[in-house]
This record gives sequence, C-alpha cells and structure tokens, in this order.
Amino acid sequence: MSTAALGRSLVKVWRGYEHSLRTRPLQTQMVTSTILWGLGDLFAQRIDGKHNHDKLRTLSTAAYGGTVIGPIGHYFYMGMDKVVTRYLKIGTVGFVLAKVLGDELLFGPVHVGGYFAWMTLAEGGSLQDVKHRIQQDFIPTFMAECLYWPFIQGVNFWKVPVKHQLLVVNTACLADSTFLSWAKAQDDWTKDLPLPSFMKGHGKRSIDQTAVDDTGSIAPS
Repeated sequence: MSTAALGRSLVKVWRGYEHSLRTRPLQTQMVTSTILWGLGDLFAQRIDGKHNHDKLRTLSTAAYGGTVIGPIGHYFYMGMDKVVTRYLKIGTVGFVLAKVLGDELLFGPVHVGGYFAWMTLAEGGSLQDVKHRIQQDFIPTFMAECLYWPFIQGVNFWKVPVKHQLLVVNTACLADSTFLSWAKAQDDWTKDLPLPSFMKGHGKRSIDQTAVDDTGSIAPS
C-alpha cells in the first residue's frame, strides 16, 4: 500500500470515528477503551515473556477498559470540563492546572483501585484478596501514575477538544495499561526497585519479620 493510499485510509477511519463520536459518544468511548486496554494487556504479557497467552486476563482487562474506564471517563471528563469552565478561562494556566489536579486526585485513585479490584475478582479472588492487593500495590502504583500522567494531561487539557480527550487518555493508556497489567501480575513489583520506602509495596512478610507464638512456632500472617 502506497503512502497516499494509507493516508486516505487513515482519514476515512478518522472520519468514521468522528461520526460515531457525534452520534453515539458513550458507545464509541466504550469500544475504543475496550480495544486499547486489551492491546495494553497483550503488550504486558509480551514484556512478561509469556509463551502461552492468558486470554482470560486480556479479556478481563479489555472488559475493565470498556465497562469502567469508557463510561466513567466519558462522563468524568465532560463533567469536569463543565465545572472548570464555569470558574476559569479556557486555556489559561489555572484552567489546565485545575483539570490536571482534578484528574490526578479524583479520577486517578478510582482508576488504580478499581483496576486492582476488578482484575483480582475476575481472576477468582475474594474481597480479602482485593484488600491485600490494594494494601500492597495501591500507593506505589498511584505514585508511579502521578509521574506519568500530569504532563500528558496538561497537553491534553490545553490543546485537545474535550470530546477527544478520552481518546488521548486511552491512547496513553496503551503504556499505562501495559504497566498496570504487568504490575498486577507481579507478587510485589516494587521490591527490587530503588524506590523510597513510602513507595514500596507491603507484600507478605518474610519469616524473620513474622510473629512467633509462645511455643516458638511461626504464627500465621
């Protein structure tokens, strides 16, 4: 395929996307989120070096993108834009900063905690497993997210029309969902990294840290 033909095909796809976004915005955001989050998990499994593709994990990740991030992201970004534009001038530093802070402090924790809860339950875990996973991985993962998203979202809120902002987020989520899928698959992804103590996970204690009862036996953790 020539470069010109490829360009025409991409323009046609974009116009189709724009039409779908105008006529069925929520459904379009959900489908886009499903595809991009599924791709993110495929990349994560390649990074893990998995020879046997875990189809259930990919389907669960894609379903999280489509049924959680798609609708919540759609209404969150539209709603946040309405609120912020009521008080601040569009395009100003204060406008962009307010939206970045809103994204990080409101959407971010729900996104990270929701992902770990969804995937743990989808893999057959219990609510206790969800609690353990969030206690172990929420803080370091959320801190890593705070290093990744502010610049992307700053440019997004500054230059991109609000109807396309979730598309930018979902495209950036190719990297983010790859990271989250990889982090979820690890026992404790922070243990071998040179991170400050407050960013370290709180995985299972080693035997020398485990309580010992009066008989000298190791007490259950």
